[in-house]
Amino acid sequence: MKKLSDFGCNIYSQFGEDGIIEHIFGILGTSSKVCVEFGAWDGFYLSNTANLWTKGWKGILIEADKAKYKELVQNVKQYDCCCINAFVGYEGPNTLENILKQNGVSGDIDLLSIDIDGDDYYILENLGELKPRLIVCEFNPTIPPSIDLIPEKRNYFGCSASSLVRLAEKKGYRLIGTSDANCFFVRTEDYGKFKDYENNLDVLMKKEYFTYFITGFDGDYILSKKPVYGFHYPSTQKFRGEYCRFKRNVFRTVYFFIKRVLSVFGIKIRIVNVLTKSNAGK
Repeated sequence: MKKLSDFGCNIYSQFGEDGIIEHIFGILGTSSKVCVEFGAWDGFYLSNTANLWTKGWKGILIEADKAKYKELVQNVKQYDCCCINAFVGYEGPNTLENILKQNGVSGDIDLLSIDIDGDDYYILENLGELKPRLIVCEFNPTIPPSIDLIPEKRNYFGCSASSLVRLAEKKGYRLIGTSDANCFFVRTEDYGKFKDYENNLDVLMKKEYFTYFITGFDGDYILSKKPVYGFHYPSTQKFRGEYCRFKRNVFRTVYFFIKRVLSVFGIKIRIVNVLTKSNAGK
């Protein structure tokens, strides 16, 4: 079965989103030709919307950083863009819908791009009246599709794709495809237009982002490869979903060093409770 990612190409985007979005609207059709993107940077850098507002769409571009915002305003002044200097949150006056209202933005939106490297799940969760025809939302591609994992708010970790799919369905949206790190959702009533496209996360997600933690029978371990985003220290934040946390313990490092040295002489030692109990559902 064909995938929307088969049509990916980059003009300004990072993982083929420009080509995918263009193909989706070729099937879906347009209504307002209004697109919204926040974390807009300078307007062009890794943008999921620049390929649209440079071709006649209206862009609503939101950037919190003042220096980047000034650059954004300069870069897009020849296009039909509304630039907003604001931080998009998930409660109070900083919600996306409140920011749009405060800046006089109303009416239908064809595309909403949510890509903020962390709290994407909570932004999507907070959407109320706003019903874009297409939502592009970032996920953490290192989390396999079988795992439903959501980090606490104000994170720089990202959620699993499966958690986004579950949330989107509650809001009346269905998954129609993915890029390397973004899900594409359309309203349920438009889902039938994409029945010929693969929408199974197990098939869609790219396996090269996964790193497997492999253990021996005595608990020693290796990784299947170097993780895409590095492997620096255990996360201390809380998550919703099933996971297992490492204790931060200097003794653990010393223990494995001693164990390796002693193994040279055929001496075996063992320690237990290196891992804490599973944090399922927390």
